[in-house]
Amino acid sequence: MAGNEIAVCEFLILNLNKVQFIHIGRVEEIAAPVLGGERYIVLHAVEDLSQVSTSHSGKKADIYLNGRGISIKQSGGSFAFNRLQRANLLGVYTMLGLTYPESIVTSLDHEVNKFHQGLLPKRNQPWQNLFSEEDFKTLIQFLILKGSPNLGISSHPAEFILEAPQTIAEADELLLWTFEEYFEQYKSKLEVAIRRQWVGQESDSEHSRAVGIASKSENLPWVFDDVVGQPKPHKTTQKRWRDGLLEADRKTVYFLMIEKKK
Repeated sequence: MAGNEIAVCEFLILNLNKVQFIHIGRVEEIAAPVLGGERYIVLHAVEDLSQVSTSHSGKKADIYLNGRGISIKQSGGSFAFNRLQRANLLGVYTMLGLTYPESIVTSLDHEVNKFHQGLLPKRNQPWQNLFSEEDFKTLIQFLILKGSPNLGISSHPAEFILEAPQTIAEADELLLWTFEEYFEQYKSKLEVAIRRQWVGQESDSEHSRAVGIASKSENLPWVFDDVVGQPKPHKTTQKRWRDGLLEADRKTVYFLMIEKKK
């Protein structure tokens, strides 16, 4: 999700009834989704921003404007979706009715394996190498607006995409897109990025995520017992690898990101 959600909300609250979008008219109400249900809470002042959740993957609508669900994306390079695991792919592809879902997963297996062996020149791959445009469009629409592979259909789906810079100076910097508009505008800039992390790296959060990925049998084709690459030094300890885990027990695990280039 975007890293500028609070900045967008603050700007809109301070400029309530002054900002107008072609699809929803003048912004007269801004609200935050209530997690665990379909309700939302109207935000009346900047002090209410503590009610905006920026970390829950179950919501697709980051905010509601005039009662319409809005997914916030940061301008420039960003991620349309983070941490797509192999374990979820076949189920999601099948649910969405993608053409030959097993074949898509097999193609991704080959790409990940080649990347692990150093046979790919770069980790970002054109989506056209893996999907038809219709299938990729269906997948992206689901990931941005409708749900997530782990949690299924969201109780807070989004209807529009609001794109904004990290720091907002004026209303003209806010762009509200339908999904069709967003996809046509940026489809040439979207790529499938192969990312890795390690069981045994110093970062507790990254190590835990890697352990979680490696624990699912459906992820095993993307889990390797040898270490390729290395994690960045930890900000506090400056160590790359944690104590207490044998070097032989380290693993390299992979997942996918859908990345929008600048």
